[in-house]
Amino acid sequence: MAAGNIEETAESFWEVMPGIRPDMLPAIRASHDSAKSFHEDDFVDEWIKDRRDNARLEAGLVPLKGLDGWRRESQSGNICSTTGRFFSIIGIHCRHRIDRYELEWDQPIIEQPETGILGILAKSIGGVLHFCLQAKEEPGNIGGVQLSPTVQATYSNYTGVHGGVTPLFLDLFTKPSPESVIFARMQTEDGGRFLYKSNRNMIIKAGGDIPEALPHEFIWLTQRQIARLIKRDNLVNACTRSILSSLVFGGFSEGGNTAVDELHNSAGSRPSDIWDTLQWLDDRRAATHMVSKRIGLNELREWRLDDKGFFSHCEKRFFKIVGINISSAKREVGRWSQPIIENRAPGVIGLLVRKGQSGLEILMQAKAEPGNKTAVQLAPTVQFTQENYSDSNKLKKPFLFEEFLWPVTFRMVHNSRQTEEGARFYREYNIHRILELPDGAGLSLPDDYRWLPLSHVLFLVHFGEQVNSCARSILTCLL
Repeated sequence: MAAGNIEETAESFWEVMPGIRPDMLPAIRASHDSAKSFHEDDFVDEWIKDRRDNARLEAGLVPLKGLDGWRRESQSGNICSTTGRFFSIIGIHCRHRIDRYELEWDQPIIEQPETGILGILAKSIGGVLHFCLQAKEEPGNIGGVQLSPTVQATYSNYTGVHGGVTPLFLDLFTKPSPESVIFARMQTEDGGRFLYKSNRNMIIKAGGDIPEALPHEFIWLTQRQIARLIKRDNLVNACTRSILSSLVFGGFSEGGNTAVDELHNSAGSRPSDIWDTLQWLDDRRAATHMVSKRIGLNELREWRLDDKGFFSHCEKRFFKIVGINISSAKREVGRWSQPIIENRAPGVIGLLVRKGQSGLEILMQAKAEPGNKTAVQLAPTVQFTQENYSDSNKLKKPFLFEEFLWPVTFRMVHNSRQTEEGARFYREYNIHRILELPDGAGLSLPDDYRWLPLSHVLFLVHFGEQVNSCARSILTCLL
């Protein structure tokens, strides 16, 4: 993208958040603040309980060789659908150098060269903006049913490759009218386990033809109600959290200001700050070299089929590729098989925050991952799985590792368990932990870390494909 386009986008940001329609800002703010809602909170809780009690999806792990409709290519060993669509599990060889430190490894990774739609429908009900979420079952979900976007579909899904029915409301997202688009940006998926994968995150305003009465598995919720539900463990799914990270500016930060208020405050005194942030991120990209080369699973040196027929790391670290058979009376297809990733242990995704001159500031890192289109993206303060670093001669423990594992030094602001996306990850969750640096405390930072105003982080969220999936996930906990 030309520098002039970035400058124009950044200049307009001093008036409104980029990517969000200006006329929708008051409605989004009111949806966070208002106590009014189409459904009472008690009704919402009962509705969720009923959907979970009536979950009908069944899933069981099987060896990879037992998957119907999937095969291992004889020469490469890669795991592919017999249709040639959906996704594949391939190998990559990676070399990562930062300054003089270099790391080399190989791993399996999901390759899915198509763009999916993650879309939430919005509608003003009783003068308050509501968002349509879906009680959706996925084979890897914890708790069976989780609150998903209105539409959560890969290209193969919504073009009918699986032979199932078209998802409800899909047409509102495939060709939306310009005046209905509240937010629409491409966002990257997990760059550690997806290769160059992005989905379109969308919020679309419903027209008058969309009724307040929704089909059985859908519900209208205000932003306040969604923020309340995010505090519950493993309920709001990863795709929903990714989309809603675009709305964090509507919530209150320290001191009662919104991110937009903080932006306006800082714009009056130091408008060059955003350029400092962009320059720092570009400097870290220039200092980081990541080379990811596609190879076959048969070429991986550190991975093999284990005695259960799963594809595992030789030192029992990181994750496994397992097989799963699924049946459901409520999905577009009633029965199917697929490979899925099983993490060996929960991870920690964390933010360290502090009170800055213009409001909330977040310690972010410039992190490289092999599957990112742009190798380095803005990431949370920490994202790690403890077991991967235990007794490892290869991996250095990340900055603030102990502080986020056993919080003592910093005050805990938020702590919850949030699941990964259940269509590709099997019963995986990460602890989401937000800690606060005490007033006046100092902290020496590595070059890859920087304190950023919340408004700058959100600028990069709204710019698209700049903030990684872990950061977007935990930012939503600030709603």
